[in-house]
Amino acid sequence: MNLNDVRLFIRVIEHNSFTAAADKLGIQKSTISRRIAQLEDELGVRLLQRTTRKLSLTSEGQDLFQRCQPLFDELDSVENYVVSRQEEPKGRLRITMAPEMGIFIMNDVVASFMEKYPLIQVDIELSPRLVDLVEEGIDLALRVGDLSDSSLIGRKIADAKVRLYASKGYLDKHGKPATPDDLSNHQCIGAALTAQNWAFENWNEGKPIHVNFRVRANNMSFCREMLRKNLGIARMPKAFCLEDIEAGDVEEVLAEYHVPTVGIHALYPSRRHLNPKVRLFIDHMIESLDEHPWLN
Repeated sequence: MNLNDVRLFIRVIEHNSFTAAADKLGIQKSTISRRIAQLEDELGVRLLQRTTRKLSLTSEGQDLFQRCQPLFDELDSVENYVVSRQEEPKGRLRITMAPEMGIFIMNDVVASFMEKYPLIQVDIELSPRLVDLVEEGIDLALRVGDLSDSSLIGRKIADAKVRLYASKGYLDKHGKPATPDDLSNHQCIGAALTAQNWAFENWNEGKPIHVNFRVRANNMSFCREMLRKNLGIARMPKAFCLEDIEAGDVEEVLAEYHVPTVGIHALYPSRRHLNPKVRLFIDHMIESLDEHPWLN
């Protein structure tokens, strides 16, 4: 049994796609297909049922995958460890994150990381969408807020402090809320399309309260523009609207009520064969973000 062909078979199943596995490994899709067919011929069994829309494992394929994946994971882990100890880190690192995180938080982090490791190349996708890391060959995702994908390994790297702000024009017209309950009588701006409520650590026992969202968007820069146009009260880091605050155009509201911090998490597909470049980047992030103004 050719172990290199078994490794290719495992990578196809992990990515659930010949195309995605070929892109990740940098080889032709036809080559992977031919070599897995050779593996099937050698074993005398069919491992995969192929259709135009999806792949499915036969019982023999499932057994081979379950038995061999942990072995190759451990081998990859050992190989990555040995290489990282002997050579200067090199290669390509693929990261996805929200646009505002990349532009306002991670720009300095990425630049200093690349200066520290000059042989590493970095591909950054700035997008609010939840990228399928395995399917799209992404090494690391940075996400803000609660996590929902239990299939990924998550590590919190920082907590972002957020507060409530409104423009002077909005407050002159609608007045200031005195308590969080008053938000139901105000127009609010949600920085997520699914936003339904806000919570305060020292109000309503920390339970979320209903908020009247006049505008919701999945882009914080757009929310800031809506804030500037007097359309409501927004929740965001102070550094994001610091210029407007210093100019007297934007004011903090409900300052005595504490908004919970928002977690920033690093997500990756597997701890057992973690790309050593991912570990280096996570460690560099944690060190670099310690005093970042967005997180204070």
